[in-house]
Amino acid sequence: MKSLFACLSVVLLLNACTTTGTTNIPAVTPKSLSLSVDQSVKGQDFTWGGSVLSLKNLKDRSLLEVMAYPLDSNGQPDAGGTSLGRFLADYPGFLEPREFSSGQLVTVTGPLLGYKDGKVGEADYRYPALQADQIKRWDVQPRHPDNKPRVHFGFGFGSGGYSNIGIGIGF
Repeated sequence: MKSLFACLSVVLLLNACTTTGTTNIPAVTPKSLSLSVDQSVKGQDFTWGGSVLSLKNLKDRSLLEVMAYPLDSNGQPDAGGTSLGRFLADYPGFLEPREFSSGQLVTVTGPLLGYKDGKVGEADYRYPALQADQIKRWDVQPRHPDNKPRVHFGFGFGSGGYSNIGIGIGF
């Protein structure tokens, strides 16, 4: 009975440490909205994330221009993924430029306010604009595609007058 409990405990522990590493691509992306004339999504809440391209502080609000990327299972943008377009995050207040510099990864949640026409270089671009009710900043760390949790088992035997046997599990 004890060995069954121990085996079950190990299996549950290993299962709890497993992550899928998948990214979530939303059905409605900033790119799909920038190409659409569908006004029915206005006011709906979205959660998009990506890399900050620019920050513009205005008198009573701040506008973040963000290059959207798929979100992983934790909601963090996968900047190594395929771009999902650009969007604006309209924040009611001041955002510190040092904290939201170019390249900063963010996840933004809020309702779609509408669209704002702008330019990317000399090309016209129609930005979907979210009201930034929540902005999560992420530590920018290099992501490696093979950076997945690993499980290692080890067995050790000792000598020197003692008869100890050790088992180690590493993650």
